[in-house]
Amino acid sequence: MADLPGTARKTTRAEVDMAGSGASPTVFKRRLGRALSSLRESVGRTQDSAARVLECSPAKIRRIEVGDVAIRSAELKVLLDFYGATRQVRKPIEELARQARQRRTPTPYGTVLPDFFRRFFNLEQIAAEVLRYQAEVVPGQLQTPAYARALIDANPTRREPDEVDRLVEARQARQAHLVESGQRLHLVLHEAAVRTVVGGPEVMGEQLQRLRELAGLDNVTLQVVPFSAGAHAASNFPFVMLRFADDQRPIVYLESLTSASSIEDPAHVAQYDKVFSHLTTSALGPAESTDLLAGVAGELLPAPGSDGP
Repeated sequence: MADLPGTARKTTRAEVDMAGSGASPTVFKRRLGRALSSLRESVGRTQDSAARVLECSPAKIRRIEVGDVAIRSAELKVLLDFYGATRQVRKPIEELARQARQRRTPTPYGTVLPDFFRRFFNLEQIAAEVLRYQAEVVPGQLQTPAYARALIDANPTRREPDEVDRLVEARQARQAHLVESGQRLHLVLHEAAVRTVVGGPEVMGEQLQRLRELAGLDNVTLQVVPFSAGAHAASNFPFVMLRFADDQRPIVYLESLTSASSIEDPAHVAQYDKVFSHLTTSALGPAESTDLLAGVAGELLPAPGSDGP
């Protein structure tokens, strides 16, 4: 259940005990931010007043409360004093803060990910459910290595071979997480993404076959919006919504060529949720969608034992 407005949510012992479970620091940053936000609201303080006490900008307080950044011990003490937090309230919050300041285990691909993408990458790993609409290409989380390389090579930004390898590895890591974790994914693709031949017929055919395999997983739902559907609720607006298993609010991620933004305001997120629901009614059902994938793949790949067209 979401927190009621004006009430302070108590950080549970179970959440703090996640410290030894290998959970990402991103989890603790978000929980810490929510705990501080709830505490601040419960005592009638504003983000502006908190910023004045810390002698920082209100933007920094917002980033702390949405889990973008951790908070230093000295800053946390000042805020908890300002909010009049009791010892009982302070202890679990201080433990969350300690865990939030831990460094993530380095990965081979971390340094090649764009700065604007890293937050989404971390949040995607801890999301319980991903709702995604993609209009033109297969999303990175579901790409084959050859398809990913073809897309990267199409970008005029020159990259060293090692950088390309690590970018491809990052996409494969995201796919492995989807397969191994049981994270729920509901993907709606436009038919344009299915029929745009990326990397040549063989690469595209193999990509479509991989999509069919992933669509067969219990935790994955794949639908295709056919060209015949015409205009629909998400026309020209690809987006990703992340939902979380705890009481953290869902977020919507929007990406452009050189930057990205996250939408967390509940009223705005609700609009995307409504659009996604409408979008699924414009799309083919899962069975019809996989049939379409199979048909297009059959047009691209020669039948086994044949010499091709």
